[in-house]
Amino acid sequence: MKDEMIQVRNPRLLNLTVYMIVMIMLSISFISFPDGLEKVVAIALCVAFGLVHAFGFRFVDTPRRLAAYFVAQSVIILALLRLSSPRDVFNFFFYILALEAVMILPTRAATAWIIGFYFLDSLSALWSQGTGGITGVLFYAAAFMLTAVFGYALRQAEIARQKNEELLEELKATQRQLQDLAVTEERARLAREMHDSLGHRLTVSIVQLEGAQRLIPTDPRRAARMIGTMRDEMKEALAELRRTVTALRLRSLPRPSGRGAHAYRAPIIDDLPLDMALSTLSQTFQRDTGIPTHFSVTPGFPLLPEAHRLAFYRAAQEALTNIQRHAGARNAWLQLSADDQKIILVMEDDGKGMDGRNENNAGSGLLGLRERAEQLGGEMRLAERPGGGAQLTLTVPMPRQEIRP
Repeated sequence: MKDEMIQVRNPRLLNLTVYMIVMIMLSISFISFPDGLEKVVAIALCVAFGLVHAFGFRFVDTPRRLAAYFVAQSVIILALLRLSSPRDVFNFFFYILALEAVMILPTRAATAWIIGFYFLDSLSALWSQGTGGITGVLFYAAAFMLTAVFGYALRQAEIARQKNEELLEELKATQRQLQDLAVTEERARLAREMHDSLGHRLTVSIVQLEGAQRLIPTDPRRAARMIGTMRDEMKEALAELRRTVTALRLRSLPRPSGRGAHAYRAPIIDDLPLDMALSTLSQTFQRDTGIPTHFSVTPGFPLLPEAHRLAFYRAAQEALTNIQRHAGARNAWLQLSADDQKIILVMEDDGKGMDGRNENNAGSGLLGLRERAEQLGGEMRLAERPGGGAQLTLTVPMPRQEIRP
């Protein structure tokens, strides 16, 4: 912006200064000129200077228009300087033009115009006073230098103000983008949460209902137990739905501190470490579906932050749900391990395998698991299991600080 012509967005202070100087010059013309004709001419020229500024300076947006403006004003000033008395007063108008040049133009162009104004002012003084005008010429040099410095400071202030306005607009635009992104991420999070939690519960309930329906004629007691299990699953699903709705309402309120802060926690087994939560999940799944589910974990598995526990727990839920829905498996395996660098959860089954599916055409549940993994800096992989079936692997870097008991 320093190398370009700038547009003064708020010229009110400059306009006020020009009009005050014009009024002062009008007063001087009215008082100092004894001759009636010269008085009228001086007043008319001062008014003309003010009108050209009022109706010309606001339309200055190109170097050509600015040059035309400066030439017109210079002609008016030179006409004033040709009057008999008091000629030294009217050269003050040249300082106004110099100030405007420095405020609007780049340094080189402004310097050229100031030298031109100084040359015209000095030539007029020497023409009128001869060698006696040399003192005035030296004074004009100092006055133009002071005007240039003052105008440059105003120009820099105007540039800084315009930059601040541009930065403010960029900041507002960025804030709007961040708000839109936060809304999108929140919707995606809720979609994952609803799918992983309610989807798992409803899948188990459907399996129980189908089994009970088949057993009612032959084994009503077992059918009743399965219906009871389905009822418990539906209760848990309803409880998780209520917790999700409550969390949505609470997120619009200020986050509490101290007591009550637990209301913001994820709706999973909050008080259990991940290995125990997955062990419970495996046992429950085996009991409800009749599919043997083998869970193993490395000794001394660390305690993890809530975000990591939630991601791995939902991954196990999704894998078991898919095994029940699609795999036709006789067995399922969950292997949880960790070292100093990463945490790995491997979920396998001995069912019909990928069946033409891969990570790219996976359903919304697997897409949600991939998003959870990426948010924690990890990855999810879906592949054929050696020996038949499918294998889903979730790998996440170990968090920097483990949670110690």
